[in-house]
Amino acid sequence: MVGGVILGVLAMLVRSNSGLLRFDRSIAPWGEEHMTAAAQRTLDFVTSFGSTEVIVGFTIGVFVIEMIRRPSRWLPVFLIAVTIGQTLMSTFVKELVDRVRPTANPIAHTLGPSFPSGHTTGAAACFAAFALVLGRGRSRNVQSVLAGAAVFIAIAVAASRVLLGVHWLSDVIGGLALGWGWFALCSIAFGGRLLRLGAPVEAATRLSEEAGRTPASDAPDPVHRA
Repeated sequence: MVGGVILGVLAMLVRSNSGLLRFDRSIAPWGEEHMTAAAQRTLDFVTSFGSTEVIVGFTIGVFVIEMIRRPSRWLPVFLIAVTIGQTLMSTFVKELVDRVRPTANPIAHTLGPSFPSGHTTGAAACFAAFALVLGRGRSRNVQSVLAGAAVFIAIAVAASRVLLGVHWLSDVIGGLALGWGWFALCSIAFGGRLLRLGAPVEAATRLSEEAGRTPASDAPDPVHRA
């Protein structure tokens, strides 16, 4: 819900608020003014983590590893839902908002609409999904490291898109909101690390049925419980 609100507000401001454009334009030239050859190579490498080719490669790798370690028939469905879904959502919003890209980088105008950043959306959604899947059955510390790495990669990709001059700052913020929002929606639908479609609904229904079958005499005393 938070991701959707952020995305919606930014989209509205992109279409109607010149103040946001002035803010974006004040930040956009910084990367171009401070760019070096080494920085260019580093940023190109970082931004590749949000590309379709790299994300598909990671998706296949995670799928193979996890089907060997903890196989689940819902694993490929979850990964496909996150990966394909974020692409469709990003493309839909791009076409709907149809924002012009920055002009500092001559390549930018060949890349289509600007808002939200597709690379950022993909990195946010997919690497969060990889962290969730790879964290199944592992310790809390390992899960925390995986989650931190996923967040770091997403933010690094977002920063690289701005510094390379192919996106406005608000584009990548929108991409993070959309990517993490879509991941959250998919993970809830699949019961988190349970990786079973509809698991949260099943659990809630079961608890409701059990509560309905509990005799009044067996119900816990609300005063004692409090």
